[in-house]
Amino acid sequence: MNTIRFKSLAIALSTIGAIILMSLSAPAFAQNPKKSDHKIKIYVEYKLAKDHLITDHNIQVAVANGKITLTGNVPTLYDITLAKKDARSVDNNYAVVDELTAVAPEVPDSLIAHEVMHRIETHDFYTVFDWVTTHSSNGVVTLRGWVNAPWYIRQYQSQAERVVGVRKVVNDLKTAIGSDFLKYRAYRLIYSDPFYQDYALEMNPPVHVIVNGASLILEGKVNTSGDRGYLADLMRFYTDAPVVVDHLQVTSD
Repeated sequence: MNTIRFKSLAIALSTIGAIILMSLSAPAFAQNPKKSDHKIKIYVEYKLAKDHLITDHNIQVAVANGKITLTGNVPTLYDITLAKKDARSVDNNYAVVDELTAVAPEVPDSLIAHEVMHRIETHDFYTVFDWVTTHSSNGVVTLRGWVNAPWYIRQYQSQAERVVGVRKVVNDLKTAIGSDFLKYRAYRLIYSDPFYQDYALEMNPPVHVIVNGASLILEGKVNTSGDRGYLADLMRFYTDAPVVVDHLQVTSD
């Protein structure tokens, strides 16, 4: 009985070894066979459907002459970006031709700007050291202000592109480059002061601190003109900032 088991084990091991040897010696084209245009088309459509981009045949995929052409309509600019990314991921030997259009129901500019701002303010990266304003005109959204790190610029644009009704994003955001010591000193002075305790308890603290070069810039809103004056004096006399720029707005005005 033991002899039979030994022989069976030996045969199994030799078979596995032969399979491994054959796989190692197989030519490269056998391991990665070239996909046909038809298969590329199917793979792209699958990726688009998986990301919920194809609904009711709104996107058409054509594959020919080394190109993947996407045509049709999607609700947002972000959907266009995602569709192109999906197409490129199938086979990088194919060029992607984007003929997609963002088509959505008419949305009032005030609602568009509000939704874009909400998405940015609730983004994980957005803190008191960033300051972004939004404006929308005929679906063209303009982003202005300061960000704490250069890669946030693209992150906030992506948030705007996800909003239905946005036809184009003009990104005028800039990176604030200045002293971290000054920035954090100003932040601690504001939000550890008993006078501003109510502000510190808000989900999105209303006073933002931007340090760019020699300038300490205050952005946001305070409740009264007295709050604004006190805060500006606090920055001028206790931070050693060469320049204090007060852009605060008073909500009671």
